[in-house]
Amino acid sequence: MKPKHWIPLLLTLAFLGSSRVQSFALDPDPEVTSTAFAELIDVLSATEAAPLNFGRFFIDGEGGGSIVIAPTSGIDRTSDGNAIHLAAGGSPSPAIYEVVGYPDCSVSITLPGPATLTNTSNPTHRMLVNDWVSTPSNSAKLDMNGKLTFYVGARLHVESLSQNPVGIYTGTYTITFAYN
Repeated sequence: MKPKHWIPLLLTLAFLGSSRVQSFALDPDPEVTSTAFAELIDVLSATEAAPLNFGRFFIDGEGGGSIVIAPTSGIDRTSDGNAIHLAAGGSPSPAIYEVVGYPDCSVSITLPGPATLTNTSNPTHRMLVNDWVSTPSNSAKLDMNGKLTFYVGARLHVESLSQNPVGIYTGTYTITFAYN
């Protein structure tokens, strides 16, 4: 190519190259319209389907011990200490809670601290309940229908017969369920 032919080619390339540069007018106060979302879901509710029940037992001698109810769907009750003996009857069972809420959401459980069972005939006689456990343990997911069953067990501490005379012992405790 002759040098004269290069000049129109260079001018064409320079023109095309400069046409790619876009110029924008700058807005000193730009505005953008955005969208926000919120979803109100079902409130979480829980009901006690069965109370925690340590069942019937007797104390042989002056020793003490404890009774443990496991958090299972069946009856899993054990005792320790040589003076505590489990007896038939009394409907021992873990506490059972039916939790209902928004499907597939995660739920946590806050177990209680120590609780006291008091003799219904003589309130000065008491038994301690602690070592709370649950199945599922502390956190679970509601099923596709928004339901979940929690089982709660614990340990009942029993003293000597003079400190825990024959009778019925009752008490309350608080369990909290919450969405995670």
